[in-house]
Amino acid sequence: MTKNFKFLAKFQKLQNEVEYDRLLQFSFATLTYTQSNPSSFQNYALVEKTLTLGEITKIEKTFASLSRTPAIYFENTPELVDGFINITGNKYEKKWEDSWMFFNPVIEIDNTRFSQVKKVSSENELGIFLSTFDACYQKGDPQNPYGEVKEYIINCKKAWMKFGKTDRLQYFLIYDQNRPVATSVLNTFESVGYISAVGSLKDVRGKGFGKLATLYAVSQSQANGNTEHSLATEEGTYPNEFYKGIGFSTRFTALGYCKI
Repeated sequence: MTKNFKFLAKFQKLQNEVEYDRLLQFSFATLTYTQSNPSSFQNYALVEKTLTLGEITKIEKTFASLSRTPAIYFENTPELVDGFINITGNKYEKKWEDSWMFFNPVIEIDNTRFSQVKKVSSENELGIFLSTFDACYQKGDPQNPYGEVKEYIINCKKAWMKFGKTDRLQYFLIYDQNRPVATSVLNTFESVGYISAVGSLKDVRGKGFGKLATLYAVSQSQANGNTEHSLATEEGTYPNEFYKGIGFSTRFTALGYCKI
């Protein structure tokens, strides 16, 4: 088991009952299932080795029973890529490539604007967070390769109701005076801090709110005692370059293949 696979397996557990509703465990793969969101980003099989045709068939039948498109996810290594393509031929196509990025621990974080950040601590603040998060992610935004996040909102709310009053899951609102303009989320699990839902309203871009949202989450991850502070972007996108500029670097990439 490689170090990077261990991280991806831990990430699945970190997101279970947060973004994912449940995990389905097989000896050769772990499948994620999300009822409210049919996206393959939320419904995929994580694998460590080249699968047999029988194993792929079992994954496909399981996803079919859940009304989901079969999607298989693995670390981007020549051995795994070549093995997968040799087995599946032209029946699958690459849909995404995640860049797994980690914060450089020697970088000192500037905390001079931290007073503009508020941790969500009530259902009223949760409502403000969700509406701000939704407004930060719109179609046609050149800085946003992900599109809208409406299908994520249901589980985002449900996860906070379960974990939000602990350090396991922390939602942050960033304010410009009295106006909420940016968001971020920190998920802490087994010494890993995973940062997501970083976004800012289009009319405040360029004023450092996205950077503030991210680095505040990193600082809280450090305060929680985590040894790794991570996030995922897609290779070649604006967010990927943005995070490189504020202290993150790519350790490895992973690929998502979906059945055609």
